[in-house]
Amino acid sequence: MSLVRERRKLLRRHQPTLSLMMLTASAGCILQGKKGPSIVERTARIITTIGLPIFLIALVLTAPMVRAKPDIVYSDSKDGCKSNFGFVETNTVFVGDVDSPVVYFKGFVRFSLSGISGTIASAKLYLYVYRSYLDGVGDTSSPLTNPGLGDCRVIHIADYGTLAAADLNAPSIGNDPGVLLSGTATPNVGYISIDVTAAMQDDINNGRAYSAFRIELETNTDGDGMFDGWYFYASEETGTDYDPYIEYTLRPPPPPPRPSYPVGGILTSVNKLAILAPYMAFIGLAAVAVAAIKKRKR
Repeated sequence: MSLVRERRKLLRRHQPTLSLMMLTASAGCILQGKKGPSIVERTARIITTIGLPIFLIALVLTAPMVRAKPDIVYSDSKDGCKSNFGFVETNTVFVGDVDSPVVYFKGFVRFSLSGISGTIASAKLYLYVYRSYLDGVGDTSSPLTNPGLGDCRVIHIADYGTLAAADLNAPSIGNDPGVLLSGTATPNVGYISIDVTAAMQDDINNGRAYSAFRIELETNTDGDGMFDGWYFYASEETGTDYDPYIEYTLRPPPPPPRPSYPVGGILTSVNKLAILAPYMAFIGLAAVAVAAIKKRKR
């Protein structure tokens, strides 16, 4: 009798555990039958249904910001060059002296800012150099001969509209781009560039309709009565393959301000990937476990 009582006590003590085991075994047998999908298949479906959306959301939230594509503005048709004796040439931009010992030219380009606003991330002025002269001898083959009149410089000036006598020595309005070609440079035929970010931003900030620049040599003339200088294409060339142009990129607008929180709240930066990582890790582990169970059942 004592032995029977002990067995009954043990059964009562472990009844919850035994009942759970029997229920689990019964459920497994039913789910493994032909009446419906197995527990493994159900788990796989749940993971696919929940895991895929979470994974896609994580990709969107952690994707890097796409940078803005550069835009181009071509030189206005009023570009060209002007001499100290009042001669104006609009079919080319020549910078240097000529076959008169006292005549020299400076170049001019201007670019419309219509529709451009905001903050300039970067801006470069491109000029196509195609010929040079030194002591009356022309050169059109790369590398081009340096004309020997010092640095070729770009000066930021107020919009000149139509070239006039006063524009030849118009004062700088600040943010001069600087040296385009040094006094010893021997560039190849083609485009050369210089940064004009500060100048273009200054024009935008001050509501100017154009960004305008003067191109000049450090020494106006060496007085020898022979051609010395650089030739650049103007906008009058057919098409835009050789035109002066500015390539610029605008900074994206700042994100909208965060909503205000009740007094006492603390604003902290949140790493979205760090928040999602545990969930994604759980999904990955569950997927591995399901795959292992399927493999074992086979």
